[in-house]
Amino acid sequence: MNLHHTATLTSVGDLLDVTCAAYGDAPALGGRTDALSFQDFDAVVSRIASALHQEAATGDRIAILGRNSPEQVALLLAVLRAGMTALPINWRLAPAEVAYILRHSGARLLFADEAFCPAIRALDEAQAMTVHSLDGASFAAWHGACCTSTAMPAIGRDDLALLMYTSGTTGLPKGVMLTHGNVLDSLMIMGEEPLHLGPADVVYAPAPMFHITGIGPVLRAVQTGARLIVSGLFDPDAAVRIMAHERVTYTTLAPAMIQACLAAPSLAQAPLTALRTIVYGGSPISPDTLREARAKIGCEFVQCYGLTETTGPITVLTPDDHHPDRDLLLSCGRPPAGIAVRIEGPDGAVLPVGETGEIVVSGPIVMQGYADDPDATGRTIAAGWLRSGDAGYLDADGYLFIRDRVKDMIVSGGENIYPVEVENALAAHPSVNDVAVIGVPDPRWGETVMAVIVPAKPDADPEEIMAFCRSRIAAYKCPRRIAMVDALPRNAAGKVLRRDLRAPYWQDRDRQVG
Repeated sequence: MNLHHTATLTSVGDLLDVTCAAYGDAPALGGRTDALSFQDFDAVVSRIASALHQEAATGDRIAILGRNSPEQVALLLAVLRAGMTALPINWRLAPAEVAYILRHSGARLLFADEAFCPAIRALDEAQAMTVHSLDGASFAAWHGACCTSTAMPAIGRDDLALLMYTSGTTGLPKGVMLTHGNVLDSLMIMGEEPLHLGPADVVYAPAPMFHITGIGPVLRAVQTGARLIVSGLFDPDAAVRIMAHERVTYTTLAPAMIQACLAAPSLAQAPLTALRTIVYGGSPISPDTLREARAKIGCEFVQCYGLTETTGPITVLTPDDHHPDRDLLLSCGRPPAGIAVRIEGPDGAVLPVGETGEIVVSGPIVMQGYADDPDATGRTIAAGWLRSGDAGYLDADGYLFIRDRVKDMIVSGGENIYPVEVENALAAHPSVNDVAVIGVPDPRWGETVMAVIVPAKPDADPEEIMAFCRSRIAAYKCPRRIAMVDALPRNAAGKVLRRDLRAPYWQDRDRQVG
């Protein structure tokens, strides 16, 4: 069986079965001297899946709160094999944000890194569920105590595989429902050239698994028989050393992570001679970074543009497209086979080549919808076409260029941030009379968060306000800069004109996004 062809599979859990049958003795997870074989890894996943059925039922939502680890990879695959839904939660969120997700999702079990367990167990929402530690010894003791081999349920392509919460335009996270079919079809797209992998490859996955871009490489390794190495925290110097020592051939990094690796002192002592492909997304790569990477690493680059709501890639910019003579570095590529992209105007009419409008997407990777939110689902998906919230245009060759965002979302270092979330947190401070949050250019992160505040008193302290914000929402969402103004620009209906606030910072740039 072609391991890259997922159309005949009905469950993401089938990936490990197929790969184990073909490459049972091959290294699956870990370093080159201590990796678990696929056969041994499969046995661990089976034991965890049986243990899950001792405490939860088919279809239950299983929350996971932890940094990337072998335990988390095994748990993810076990949840999917058990016919349950994996709910990875961003461990950078504030406790109140985690509490909302647990409450809204109705999660049955929660597995968390030991460092997070005390705070989690203190939440009211955690009282109605069982909390287990993901730390190696504790987690191994939990699933090792299961002596019953449970028959796994039949799973269909339309069954829910992943529930991934994203920041919302209303200030509350929305649960993106991705089916087994969504994930399998996305993996099939990612299995095509130039992203093809095989058992000789080594995949390094430092992107957090609470993102679809973090889960994708993990499942790609399982799908193809490649050896997988995960990293809990990204440190550029350590990352370079790991990739060099482990002879990594394929990795997914945000542009800011690529820049950090190029500046890492270890790169001179640990050249990445085995590295064949870096996949990146979230923003384009600058010509200077590309030239430096080619000189220092010599690998190929692939850009993928996608959303959580599309299970990952909508378009792909290939290594050939990155050639400096092609002038395509500001593009995010073309849609692969099976994915349709068009540009719509405000009235829903399809726009011609070269005209900017909202990017809408159709194909088997489009989410099932938002959990328990039919109104938001209806506003986002119509007749199978998903509204991306991004503005762009298609050229005559079908390449997609992103120009702006229809929504006000900020993307900083690959993280999606909605201004209303930050504004709600800031507005609760007594020194803030009015506030608007925008994204401004940043050479490292693409964009960074800036708050424009009308103070309630003349001695308002920006540092105090920022510290207050960090106590209420995740630190990465909080403003790095604050500007105090007398009034915010508003239209006749009273709506803040964010575009006017953004304009001075973006006026010399072709793109209005980082």
